[in-house]
Amino acid sequence: MRPDLRRRRLLLLLTASTLYSAPLARRALAEAARPSLGGTQAPASDAGKGLKVVVVGAGMAGLSASATLVAAGAEVVVLEARDRIGGRIFTDRSLGVPVEQGANFIHGFNGNPVAALASKAGGMPFFVDEEQSAVLLSGGEEPEDFEIDDLWEEIERIEEKAAEEADGDAALSLLDIIELLDPALLQEPIGNWGLTDMWENELGAPLSAISALHFNAGEVYPGPDAVLLQGYDLLPRHLADGLDIRLGEAVRHVRHAGDTVTVETATARFEADHCVVAVPLGVLKAGAIAFDPPLPPEHQAAIAAIGFGNLAKVSVLFDRVFWPTDLHYLGYAGKERGRFADMLSLVPIHDAPVLTLMASGGYADKVDAMDEAALRADVTAVLRDMFGQAVPAPEAITRHAWSTDPLALGTYSYPAVGARPGDHDVLEAPASGRLLLAGEHTSRDHFGTVHGALESGQRAALAVLKRGRG
Repeated sequence: MRPDLRRRRLLLLLTASTLYSAPLARRALAEAARPSLGGTQAPASDAGKGLKVVVVGAGMAGLSASATLVAAGAEVVVLEARDRIGGRIFTDRSLGVPVEQGANFIHGFNGNPVAALASKAGGMPFFVDEEQSAVLLSGGEEPEDFEIDDLWEEIERIEEKAAEEADGDAALSLLDIIELLDPALLQEPIGNWGLTDMWENELGAPLSAISALHFNAGEVYPGPDAVLLQGYDLLPRHLADGLDIRLGEAVRHVRHAGDTVTVETATARFEADHCVVAVPLGVLKAGAIAFDPPLPPEHQAAIAAIGFGNLAKVSVLFDRVFWPTDLHYLGYAGKERGRFADMLSLVPIHDAPVLTLMASGGYADKVDAMDEAALRADVTAVLRDMFGQAVPAPEAITRHAWSTDPLALGTYSYPAVGARPGDHDVLEAPASGRLLLAGEHTSRDHFGTVHGALESGQRAALAVLKRGRG
């Protein structure tokens, strides 16, 4: 289970307070590097000798699988539909500093395999501190401390009673439970901000779509969240070193019956002993890849059941900083739930007048549907509601609409109404003797995270090596 709110806040406070100087950050990286990826032993360097594998997707899962297989001596071809590697890790530098269009954080630094990978890649973390934050209501008023404390206590009460109130009914959503236990929370701006910050943002889905039974499923690593100062794309570039990656190759068919696997793109055909398909869950849901024979019924059911949500992120450059420079996070308790409720300041991270605003729940799709003019106007309106009419217009703005990106069709998986934690286990299991799936959606404990994707790729690679050519 995820830690409850009180324990998570304590873990963050105890760890974040010690990690902000560069020497201590380097010490934290050294500590993180000690465990091997996923806590397993690396395979022998000749374990994959003579083995041919096609990996579909050059995101973190696909690159992790490929790097593990190549290190074991296998011959691997990676097919990536995009013109870049990284998948939903997408670092943009058009604003003059690295901003993350996709995955942003190493969630829970202590013992996290992504932190270990960052150490190997020479990454330097910046530890974000949730205590360095402020929430503003419409008009710029700041709630009293007791209001925030009361809010978290009420959300914690809902968290503790949700499963009991759901009473095993898989059709109930988290919204149903909130309406039962405290409907007034949904009518208050500060209440809606808390619900967004706690669940809609973290899980990337509206409350009405999140399972009341399993919203709290999964595990977390302790310690603070971290941002990589060089950009998150440092990690896929590190994993990709030495790999045979074919960009612009969108896979259309995977035939996995018989003694070999045949993988077809619009322009080429590849044969191998095994195939690892590491594309986003949204691509699997859309049926963009045809499998022959079709995926097993249990795999198809799990793909349909697990949710695949949306978190819209917008990074904005200004000519000056007009918000408190010491804050890491800003919260906006506006009238519409999910409307840029959470913001990350890049002033302490990169000394740049840049904000990354996050829209979640139903508002995320609204943001993805906006053209740039409408988006600029919406962002400006929110910030002027918080800080007054003197807020300047943005100098530049950048975003990526993952929900409409045909190579993603969403951001990350979540426990949807009707889904079960065991659905992730189904997707982790081989689809056939020569076909495996990988990705954060195949991780029961760490779905929705980069480390979940990273570990899933290694698991798939080890399964391939165990099966060999037979």
